[in-house]
Amino acid sequence: MILLEMILFPSARQVKFTPVLVLFAFFLSTSASVASVMGDSLTFTQSFSDTSKKDGTLSSDIDVKSEPGSIKLILGSLKNLGRTAVFSATYLGSYPPSSSDPTLPDTARIKGSNLGDGSYFTFVEFPAAPTPNIGSYIKVDLRATRKINSVVLVNVFNSATSYRTRARAFSLYSGLDSNSLSRVYQESDNVDTTAARYTMNIADIRAVRYLRLSIDRLDVSQATVISEMQIFGDGYVPEGAYISKVDSFPKPVNFARVFADAVFEDETSISFQMRTGPTRIVDSTLWSDWSDPVYFSSAAAAAAGEQLRVNEPRKYFQYRINLLTANVGTPRVKGISFTYQTSLIADSTSARIAPKEIPVFEKTALTYTVEANLSPGSIGFDTLKIHTPSPSSVQSVLINGTAVNYSAFTSPDRIIIGFPATIISSSVIDVKFTTKLISNARFTSEFVNKMSAWNPQYIDTKKIGGIDGWNIATSGVSPSTLVNVRVDPNPFTPNGDGKNDITVIDFAIANIEITKTLRIHIFDLYGKRIRTVSELRTGINPFYGDPRYGGKGIIWDGKNDEGKIVLPGVYLLQISIDTDNGGELLTKTVVVSY
Repeated sequence: MILLEMILFPSARQVKFTPVLVLFAFFLSTSASVASVMGDSLTFTQSFSDTSKKDGTLSSDIDVKSEPGSIKLILGSLKNLGRTAVFSATYLGSYPPSSSDPTLPDTARIKGSNLGDGSYFTFVEFPAAPTPNIGSYIKVDLRATRKINSVVLVNVFNSATSYRTRARAFSLYSGLDSNSLSRVYQESDNVDTTAARYTMNIADIRAVRYLRLSIDRLDVSQATVISEMQIFGDGYVPEGAYISKVDSFPKPVNFARVFADAVFEDETSISFQMRTGPTRIVDSTLWSDWSDPVYFSSAAAAAAGEQLRVNEPRKYFQYRINLLTANVGTPRVKGISFTYQTSLIADSTSARIAPKEIPVFEKTALTYTVEANLSPGSIGFDTLKIHTPSPSSVQSVLINGTAVNYSAFTSPDRIIIGFPATIISSSVIDVKFTTKLISNARFTSEFVNKMSAWNPQYIDTKKIGGIDGWNIATSGVSPSTLVNVRVDPNPFTPNGDGKNDITVIDFAIANIEITKTLRIHIFDLYGKRIRTVSELRTGINPFYGDPRYGGKGIIWDGKNDEGKIVLPGVYLLQISIDTDNGGELLTKTVVVSY
């Protein structure tokens, strides 16, 4: 509820008062009036005993036959697990040089993801000179616990004629912990010059999650080049997708909550996505993209359900259930259902943002425009919520070109605009605000009505040139990977009095193409590491704002790794991220006082 957000998070809000009483008090409507609209809630149900609803062309790695009435993942022995693994290459010698500048590495030939992309024409290369790569290695995260029985190294182009670049001598290590691996296979001299691939059959078959292939020896004059690293084993594949055929309602509806009847084993989960459109044929120019996933990892959570965020109102829909496992088991889904309303907040909507391109990391004024078409039967709306990728500041709100009174609540990931009265006629709303972006972004939005606050209507958008109208592109390049690092408050006082007990680490990640490892550590002035604040995988991302109030910044509570409050003094905060050229590191001082 917006009123609750304003009470709980006063430091995050920006409020422009109007002459009316309290604009957000409309949420305190009577239970009887809310019940009248909630009575409009209907339910769609799909049981998986009916296998005719599956789109066999789009679904993948899903077993619908071995347990009638349930869907589950297929066994990993039937598929190359390398296609869903995460690979990274670590160089202890020379990088393959770029053709444009030999002093820089060729990033296309050091990307670990090349080893699992299914293409024999992309690869990872370890040069033999000028500094040999003996001891360099490929690290593999299977993303789930597996019993691996074989690993296949494929020559570049899957060709026997590429034998000179084959891996000559190497060792394979495995384990549940990426830092504690044991050797399970060793090749001291790969002399085969007639095979396009080398198969390692693992004798010590046990449950593992991580693999490391270490380069023990290279050809004297030739680089070691691997195009694919195929992995096979027992257990279920890490993920699969059940995709339904297109279905429809007699008329456009507002989708509400999704529920699932599912059984979960340890470290398994499912997620639900939906896309919607105005026609039965999925058309990329008219249909929405797949919605952000809704996750469930327990039967209780799946039964309780979660709010759907899809473009609406729409008549046609298609849903996707992603089954996920990080262990040897699989989730099993017996059926799904979702609620919806035929009473509409607006008959149709369309959102767009301007300008369409802005400079990276430069504060820019934007205009978010929503066209809302309402009929006499529409419920109308009192609130507009815009989801933002970074903190924003509202400047003004116009309806049909005229400035109006409003109340605004802002936090690092959203703007909420409240109107003095319910809008019940067709209108064009312009919200003018400023923000800074680190990469291309989208600004989705929703309308809320006090009579059905439990089910917002997510606003639609039109595609122009295949791009959603609420998307923005950024131009220019950030000068570094770690950007806008800020620690606030600094000093801070973790003494438990409720004031400045924590400090928030704000920053952004830019200039990386695939996910990398981000680490945040605290050191004392003697160089001793006293706290690992965070270690995670991330892509381009703004870590802005206090996470207690909706932000994505990272908190240090003043404690060491033993859970004890550190002594007053000056400490060193170190943020590092792995990059293709060896990584980037930034250090700041942070003061603890009482």
